[in-house]
Amino acid sequence: MATRKDQLQSHQFSVQRMVSALVTRETDPEQPPFKRPLAAAFGSAAILVLALVVAGVYGMVSPGGSKAYAKGDVVVVEKETGTRFVYVDGHLHPVTNYTSALLALGKYGEVRRVSRRSLAKAPRGPLIGIEDAPDALPDRKRLLTGGWTLCSEPALDPSGAATSESVLMIGSRPARDQAMLDTAMLVEVMETRDQYLIWKGYRHRIQKSDTTTVGLALGSEPWARVGSAFVAGLPDGEPIAPIAIPGTGQASYAVQERGGTRIGQLFVVTTASGAKQHYVALKDKLRPITALQYDIQRAYRPVTAAYGGKAPSAIAIGLLSLSRAESPSTRADAGQAPRSRPEFVAPRNGQGTVCATYQPGEMVPAVSIDAAMPARDAAAVTVKRGKLGTALADRILVEPGAAAVVEAMPSDQARTGTVSVVTDLGRAYPLADPALLEALGYQDVVPIRIPAQLVARIPQGSGLDPAAAIQPVA
Repeated sequence: MATRKDQLQSHQFSVQRMVSALVTRETDPEQPPFKRPLAAAFGSAAILVLALVVAGVYGMVSPGGSKAYAKGDVVVVEKETGTRFVYVDGHLHPVTNYTSALLALGKYGEVRRVSRRSLAKAPRGPLIGIEDAPDALPDRKRLLTGGWTLCSEPALDPSGAATSESVLMIGSRPARDQAMLDTAMLVEVMETRDQYLIWKGYRHRIQKSDTTTVGLALGSEPWARVGSAFVAGLPDGEPIAPIAIPGTGQASYAVQERGGTRIGQLFVVTTASGAKQHYVALKDKLRPITALQYDIQRAYRPVTAAYGGKAPSAIAIGLLSLSRAESPSTRADAGQAPRSRPEFVAPRNGQGTVCATYQPGEMVPAVSIDAAMPARDAAAVTVKRGKLGTALADRILVEPGAAAVVEAMPSDQARTGTVSVVTDLGRAYPLADPALLEALGYQDVVPIRIPAQLVARIPQGSGLDPAAAIQPVA
């Protein structure tokens, strides 16, 4: 008869078979159920205990927080407050902005978030930095390298009167416009009433405007009204004005074969091909002038003294009479006035938008009219005048989160110019040294070259200089 021990073992065996059948669907498996999960649980517990022991030992060896900032190669941000610090000369200095932090370090450093506890025992220094330096610098992939566009856009002043706003677009141009090509445009500056002829990207000042307007029959042409900042951004061309000749009306020896020649008289020579060349008589020679200048001289009142008070007109002479004539210039110098009266265009109703687009490295822009402009953003408005009275663009448009690294070209012959960083807040910050681009994270970035008169339309921020960045803030 079975003993109680045999009965207990038999019962346990039966229970094991039932559990196995329920869990593994086998009554007699090779391994008992839960063996593997139990082994994994015991292994995990062992690893956890070992990790706690290692952490405890490390804590005993290095009881304080992180002190990696003490190397002086990172911008420290306190986790709890977001306060920026830099470690300079053995002290942890709060710094006014991100750009000042990089300049104070003297090299580009990553941003590292550190707890307040880790910074608790670091000796503190005073607040340092350049107060208005940029607090954010975009990644180099967000630097704008396209052309710049300066526009004069019609607007209304607070009283409702018609006025004009100048808009500077950094790295972009209007979505739609009409190029001028070889045509010219007459403009009047709204602030000063000065008049200019815009042709092939140059501004030609119209002097003695009454004479020039009559001589070129400009009274019937439409005039565009633009702002002073727009005109100031264009390169200077040859002025358009009558030639004042000393001794006008007195005897001249410029044409030996003809008696009675007077200083200031106008002459024309027609070649075999039908081409015409105009001249004006000086005391002892003939000076060649363009057809445009001839039209202006005819309307210049002092010239009537060479014609006995009558209206001036060209006197035809032959090629043999040019023994004392200067040779006409055949050079097409940059900025020359048109040789003859050009075809004129104007913005729609004389009130459309006029734009000048400068490609990087080019001193002369491509001028266009009737441009489609972005919607007006009050946040982009400037103070209109710089610290030295320079006419600023009324609005500066920069793509949000972007910037431009620009070199201001004083002239097309200048090899170097001032390098600045233009931020999306519409301010330009000149660098004390172009090599500082590396400290700002722009190593090997080549600045785009833009005419200095265009860069001058942007409000200037403080210079970015490491020496200024480590100075205490007053």
